[in-house]
Amino acid sequence: MKTEIKSLIVEQMDDAGHGLARIATLSAVDHDGDAYEEGAFGWKEGGQWVPILPAHNRKALPLGKARVYEAKGVAYAELHLNLDTDDGRNWHSHLKFDLAKGEPSQEWSYGYGVMDARQELRGGEVVRVLKKLDIHEVSPVVRGAGAGTGTLGMKSHGTFADQIDQTIADLDDLVERAEGVKAAREGDGRQLGAERLAQLGELKARLEAVLETGQADPDDAEAKARAEGERIAAAFETRDAFRRWARTL
Repeated sequence: MKTEIKSLIVEQMDDAGHGLARIATLSAVDHDGDAYEEGAFGWKEGGQWVPILPAHNRKALPLGKARVYEAKGVAYAELHLNLDTDDGRNWHSHLKFDLAKGEPSQEWSYGYGVMDARQELRGGEVVRVLKKLDIHEVSPVVRGAGAGTGTLGMKSHGTFADQIDQTIADLDDLVERAEGVKAAREGDGRQLGAERLAQLGELKARLEAVLETGQADPDDAEAKARAEGERIAAAFETRDAFRRWARTL
C-alpha cells in the first residue's frame, strides 16, 4: 500500500502535552482534489492510534501518540506528546511557543494508505472520494504537504532499485487515476483539458529521457558494469510503465 501525505492543522496544545489537530472536513473537497466519505478515518472502533514521528522519520523514536477519529463531520487527531522524553519535552516547548506567539508557523502532516476509494464528477471536475484510510503516523515537519500528496520515498533514501519500485508504483497510481479521469470526461462528452495534456506530455518526454540515460566512470570497470545493470533494469521497468501510461493518452 503506497503511503501518501497531507497537511493538517494543530489547534490546541496544553501544558500536559495534549493537543488537538483538525485533519479534514468530510463533506469538503480539499486542495488535493480529494473528498471523504463518513467513516474514512473513523472506521475502527475507538479511533486509530498512531505514532507521532519527527518529519515522517520512521527510524526515529516516537515523540508520542495520536488518536485519529471523527466527530460531527470532521476528522481530528488527538495528540499526546511523551513529556518523559527529552525530544517530547523539546517539541512540546516549541509547539506551545509557536501557538502562543503570532500566527503558527510549525507545519504538520499525516501519512496514510488508501484502503478504498472511488471517483465521481462534482461540479464538472473528477474527484477522488476516499472511503477508507489506514493512518500510519502524524508528524511535525519542516514543510507540510499542502501543495499536493506525495510519497515518503525520497531520492536520497533506499537503494536505486527501491526508488525504481516506488516510481513504478506512483506511475501505476497515476495511470489508474488518468484512466478514470479520461473515462469520466468522455462519458460527459468532454476531453482532457489542454493544461493536463501538457503536463502528461512533459511526463512522457521525461520518461523517454530516462531510457536514454546511463552514466558511469569509464575508468572504473566495476562502477560502469553496476551502472549499466541498473540502467538496463530501470529501462525495463520504465518501458513497462511507459507502455501502460501511453495507452491513456
